[in-house]
Amino acid sequence: MLPVLPVAVFSFLGGLCLGRSRRGLSMLPPEKASPLPGVPMAAWERFLAVMVVAPKTCRTRRGRLGYFGTDARRLADVSFVERPRKCRVGGEEGVWTGDWVAPLTEEKFLGSAEAQLEAFARSNRRMVAKAAPHVGRIVDGKRASMSGLLAVGHLAGEDGIAGWVSDPAVRQRFTATTKNFERANGIF
Repeated sequence: MLPVLPVAVFSFLGGLCLGRSRRGLSMLPPEKASPLPGVPMAAWERFLAVMVVAPKTCRTRRGRLGYFGTDARRLADVSFVERPRKCRVGGEEGVWTGDWVAPLTEEKFLGSAEAQLEAFARSNRRMVAKAAPHVGRIVDGKRASMSGLLAVGHLAGEDGIAGWVSDPAVRQRFTATTKNFERANGIF
């Protein structure tokens, strides 16, 4: 005779295996859940893979740092850097720089995949509210998804999303931002 298990046990075990409960709440441990509510971990990981632009230790002439090419202005938005400002660095004008929040330094940030992933996750969580009103809009014949708009915000800033979506001239002028959208759109 088979033991009788309550339906709740099957629901819990199914949610544990699939990562979601029937109410949409994550059943995964926090370290296995996506940092964006409602985004499956597999989709988040695909987004990460698309958004990686450089080795972990990379610093471009324009001051973009690490895997995701994050600048000091964005790092200030997520509390990794204070007093962001544009400076002349190594012959380049208009490079974003700032003061690292202790215990971080540029060297520690570039040496830490965990710090770079945390900064990227914080940045995207912060941008969701600015991107959400534009999800579903048609942009150059494509329906804008959250992942595509977050990719735009990564380069344009969260306040730049609306201008990029609404103005074809902006999309043509900022080709790297438009390419980011095209690469990431439709992931989630």
